Amino acid sequence: MKLQEYQAKALFRQAGIPIPASMLASDAEQVKRAASEIGFPVVLKAQTLESGRGKAGGVRIVNKDNDVENISNEVFKLEINEQPVHIILVEKAFTFLKEYYLGIYTDLDGGMPILRVSEGGGATYLEPDSFFNTKIVDQKIDINGGLHRFQIRQLLTQIDISPTLWKQFESIALKLYKIYRENDATLAEINSLVVTHQQQLYALDVKVSIDNQALYRQEGFVDAFDPSYFGWVERKARKFGVAYHQFPGELGCIVNGIGLVYLTLDLLISKNAVPAAVIDIHGGSSVSAVASSLELLYQDERVKAILINVFGGMTMCDEIADGILAASALSRHKKPVFLRLKGTNEVRALETLSGLNNLSIFENTPDLVEGALEYLKGNA
Repeated sequence: MKLQEYQAKALFRQAGIPIPASMLASDAEQVKRAASEIGFPVVLKAQTLESGRGKAGGVRIVNKDNDVENISNEVFKLEINEQPVHIILVEKAFTFLKEYYLGIYTDLDGGMPILRVSEGGGATYLEPDSFFNTKIVDQKIDINGGLHRFQIRQLLTQIDISPTLWKQFESIALKLYKIYRENDATLAEINSLVVTHQQQLYALDVKVSIDNQALYRQEGFVDAFDPSYFGWVERKARKFGVAYHQFPGELGCIVNGIGLVYLTLDLLISKNAVPAAVIDIHGGSSVSAVASSLELLYQDERVKAILINVFGGMTMCDEIADGILAASALSRHKKPVFLRLKGTNEVRALETLSGLNNLSIFENTPDLVEGALEYLKGNA
């Protein structure tokens, strides 16, 4: 889960990393008051999770009061990758001598955090090409031992930075690692970390992404979730605690667990088919989560048939069955359901579903996929 810039900067402020003074505004009048309080010049930053904000005109410097209203209205009218701008971060603007990149990201292949320092200020780990023709130095971090000052200094000796700034740089890097670890982040970066004329380091632009799988223990980020970034279906799915993924096909899929999701997708793709949507209900899903997921697919006009592939371990098969019955009873949209249900309380679940119309039951995943695709082919 990506945090908005203002949300990420709140973490940086709490950690003691120097950032410019800033205020949030949701209309031109608020922008004007914030700019007056902070003092000119200010920079107006559209708050969006989309890339390319600067090129789209979402970052504007304002030098005097007379220009604030017009420029802020222009920013509010923007759509960046079809996403409207609802909030502007009004921030103190100042000149600087030099800029650097400082970031910590999760190396999925190595299974460890990586500290990256670069002379390419304004670059981002999310866009590898942005580091083109700039010097990059990386340091692996032992997750058990943590980040140490000597490791940071080793990196600083390899880039063009004055030794008089080392102490500040070390302090910021250690605080950045603390943000990364304590918040279950997959990315915490400063792009750019600038050197002012007073020889002070400031974090001008920052990015933080939180591991979705760790949100259950990061309750503070529940309110940080930005629902406007997702469509109606994705927002509703998140309320039910399930993961919704949209594709361009006609088959709606409900599967529990990422391994079974990939197996089902692989079988579909091997037969030159793609789903319309895949809903991962995870392990231990409730009756309401199953019923709500099924209702989402019933309501989706693109979905012509529904495939349910569940292995009952933590997930109880009888609860899956109860969810299917609940959705079928309440929904006016009747679509054929192709079901594979194996595991805990399987027999009881199948008995529960024995009288349900439009339901086909299969013993294994290949036959399940084949049956659903045969139906779609015959009703094309």
